[in-house]
Amino acid sequence: MKIYSYILTVLALCFAFYACEEVAVTAPKEPSGPWNVAPLSEVGLSIENINGGAIITYTIPNDPDIMYVMAEYERNGKIFTEKSSIHHNTLTIEGFHRVDHVKAKLYKVNKFEQRSEPLEIEFEPKESVIDIASNSIQLLPGFGGVTAIWENPLQTELGARLMTYDDSLYYRFDDREMVFSTIEVDTVKFRGTEGYPSVETLFGLVFEDKWGNVSDTIEFLTTPFFETMIPKPYVDFRSQIPFDNITNLNTTTYPISKLWDGIVNTGFNGWLTQNGGSGLSITIDMKQTVKLSRILHHFYHVDQPYGQANVVAWEIWGTDNIDFASIPSNTYWLDSLSLVTGHIHNQDPTQALPERTFKSDWEYLGYHQAPYYTAAADRNALAERGNEMEMPIDAKPVRYIRFFVRKMTSFVDPPLSNYFSCGELTFYGDNTVPQE
Repeated sequence: MKIYSYILTVLALCFAFYACEEVAVTAPKEPSGPWNVAPLSEVGLSIENINGGAIITYTIPNDPDIMYVMAEYERNGKIFTEKSSIHHNTLTIEGFHRVDHVKAKLYKVNKFEQRSEPLEIEFEPKESVIDIASNSIQLLPGFGGVTAIWENPLQTELGARLMTYDDSLYYRFDDREMVFSTIEVDTVKFRGTEGYPSVETLFGLVFEDKWGNVSDTIEFLTTPFFETMIPKPYVDFRSQIPFDNITNLNTTTYPISKLWDGIVNTGFNGWLTQNGGSGLSITIDMKQTVKLSRILHHFYHVDQPYGQANVVAWEIWGTDNIDFASIPSNTYWLDSLSLVTGHIHNQDPTQALPERTFKSDWEYLGYHQAPYYTAAADRNALAERGNEMEMPIDAKPVRYIRFFVRKMTSFVDPPLSNYFSCGELTFYGDNTVPQE
């Protein structure tokens, strides 16, 4: 009987404790007295007009019940709100396109989601981000398409949609491709999946922003420059040029011919130098003279653009004609950077170069570094599509291309052992130019 009474007592205490716990977590009730519903004070209120919107600054009310300040406004026929906690004294309203005058209401909102009376404000947005891009646009004929250059000073995400005019039955612009950009001054090469034909074409371009605004269609009538992939295989020309790196890690497994076998972004397929070889350069003969538009560089090994012993930056030179009489004069072929850094073995790095070197006669085709991505998806996409290196539009036609390694995996200088790798090189351009 005593045991039974003890159990009942314990159960009663447990129920009492549980009941107390339930009361402790009950949601707070609404305030018993009236809340200060007066509108936000105009003292300290300022409005700064910005491109497509405004920044509103105010004095944070001295009221412990306030949770945030809210702006309510209409844009493109819909009601939107922006909120800012009591830890900030500004609100930004954006997304207006070609709107001269905007009215908005500011509210104090307490922890019970009660609004105060509104404070009505007005502002005049500056030129929209879309109009800035549209008014700054430059459209130029490009290889296999068009080149677009525009400004985006606020670095807001913009979509640029390229279209071509359909002059058949429907007489309309048809969508072709879309790119997104947040770059302050961006240059985009629109080529589609296979390039646009070299015939007169009416292109259309529109800008779109993240708020659903769309620009007027910008029209551009032009004829894209002819572009084709220069047929493979190419010719290994290293043995003809002094100071080129003529080594192969394994002649059977990793010969330089792997650079044009058409196999990209796969395991263990590409060219690697012999560890300890001399030189940072290689020379390739395309077998025909080409007005180059771009060179596509794929990395060695699957999904590892910054791994293995990959080259991630090249300096490129080209010529349409080699003066073979100059080959015995070895110093003519020296690259000063390769020399002074000790990458050309058995050569005094302090020796003076002659006044005239190959760089006096060859066309400079630029320094090209692969983009660096931290996200795995972006790295894998780069490995799959390859690093596209645009050639200068004013460069002369060339046949022989000399590549110099400038940066390696992790974007460091190449090792003195000159051990590096590459997966594939593909040349594009106009091969209808006069042939020497």
